[in-house]
Amino acid sequence: MTATARLPRSIRNSYRVPRPAVVSFSGGRTSAYMLRHIVDAYGGSLPPDIAVIFANTGLERPETLEFVEVCGRAWGLDIVLVEYDWDTPHRTRVVDFATASRNGEPYAALIDRKGFVPNPTLRACTHFLKRDRIESYARHRLGLKRWHAVIGLRADEQRRVLRMRARNCGSRTGAHAVLPLADAGVREADVLDWWKRQPFDLGIPSYAGNCACCFLKGRAKLIRIIRENPTLADWWIEQEAKVANRTGPDGRACESMKRFRLGETYAELKAAALSHRDLFDDSEPAPDESAASDSFDCHCTD
Repeated sequence: MTATARLPRSIRNSYRVPRPAVVSFSGGRTSAYMLRHIVDAYGGSLPPDIAVIFANTGLERPETLEFVEVCGRAWGLDIVLVEYDWDTPHRTRVVDFATASRNGEPYAALIDRKGFVPNPTLRACTHFLKRDRIESYARHRLGLKRWHAVIGLRADEQRRVLRMRARNCGSRTGAHAVLPLADAGVREADVLDWWKRQPFDLGIPSYAGNCACCFLKGRAKLIRIIRENPTLADWWIEQEAKVANRTGPDGRACESMKRFRLGETYAELKAAALSHRDLFDDSEPAPDESAASDSFDCHCTD
């Protein structure tokens, strides 16, 4: 651990993260803001024991992959891209901008392997496609037994920050979470204001997110996204169709393992988005959306 890491948090630059470190780069504005400030804190060049990793599910929007590539070039960084691949050692394949999956292949392969689709209570996509791939790279490619996992949670995401810190108390993976944005008091408005002054930006509206039709999004957001581009729902509809006849060991139907969203298929969601009866959804949440529905943790931070 460096001398910087031993200083009290209140008097050190929170962006001089303790090392060795693995920065989880989601490809979003908040994550990129954090990454740029970490680079600046180290004088414009990252030490060799700080790795930057982007885990690609194959469902990231094209703008996200382009943004990751531009950030790497503009800031002189070697950003590692990894994907889930069952047939690759440690289930983790290293790709680049040209070879990265763009049609949901890693995600679909995981569903084929598991025989069910993830949902808010069983988020296999977050675990297998994001977190496990980054940890696998850190452990098997970088040779780390213990490291600092740098994650872009902001100060205005306190529920997620508190859960992340609490989860670390029982962590056995070797990764200890470091949250420099929360420590620095950074809020969403600070991130957006900073990007207005930069020579490039992520070409995605903030409400859309990197994984456009992620089932953790509120229904109102999904209705808006699908209405703007109906074809985005088709991959999700296809995956639900593949597991539509799933049954449990006792032969009974497992409805919760056939749908990404509890109580509504993506085919039904697309139909609602293309109808006129849900026009109100663009501006207000649907009746079944509770406050808790916006609190689901996902490794795909903004």
